[in-house]
Amino acid sequence: MGLTAGLTALGIFIIGGSEQAYWDWQLTHPYDLDINVKVLALDKDDHERDTIMALRDRGVKPVCYVSVGSWEEYRDDKDSFPEEVLGKPLGDWPDERYVDIRDDRVMKIMQARLQDCADRGFMAAELDNMDVFENDSGFDISEEAALTYVKNLAAYAHLLGLEVAQKNAPQLVPALVETMDFIMVEECYAYDFCDDLKPYTEAGKDVLAIEYDDADLDWDAICEDSKARGIKLLLKSHEITAGGKSCN
Repeated sequence: MGLTAGLTALGIFIIGGSEQAYWDWQLTHPYDLDINVKVLALDKDDHERDTIMALRDRGVKPVCYVSVGSWEEYRDDKDSFPEEVLGKPLGDWPDERYVDIRDDRVMKIMQARLQDCADRGFMAAELDNMDVFENDSGFDISEEAALTYVKNLAAYAHLLGLEVAQKNAPQLVPALVETMDFIMVEECYAYDFCDDLKPYTEAGKDVLAIEYDDADLDWDAICEDSKARGIKLLLKSHEITAGGKSCN
């Protein structure tokens, strides 16, 4: 039995193979937009409306990556942020800085990002870095302030016709599961918080999860566990390019 056949027998698909994986997440080159998936999460700034609408025409739901908790040096809107709303760098990402999500000017910039997602044809948005309140951001941001901010952004996205994904921040699940349409998480097995995602599966909402291929994990075991939990699991590299494995 070949490698691909053996993995398929286990319910594990090579992303980009002939079998349909439920979803994929591609934020950097090289991209493979011809893959057979139902949901595809992408960085909006690398894909024009024609590309996104072509995905929709194929029956793929495109999800728009938006960092709602950081300034990014490489974004076209980088000069829109006043210096006083920019905080400390994001750990391993020196070209990003936390932002003061309590400031109305930040809200307006993020609303513009969501509008751009809608204008490009995306059907949903993943709100990344919403956990600024639990990081060394340079600002005294409470969990309550973060919840207010995220819920207001979700309401705005819904007005634009976008579904909204919670991104990580598992401690916020009880407060957000009724507001959000689905959740996307990184490394719930590596950091042992998959149990915290149960409210989403109980509500019939997607849990889209990713583990990284440099983690010390038994992939076959967590694949089987994810299926029992109703989690749609991927195994990918930290570069988040095309490729990897999907456990359906």
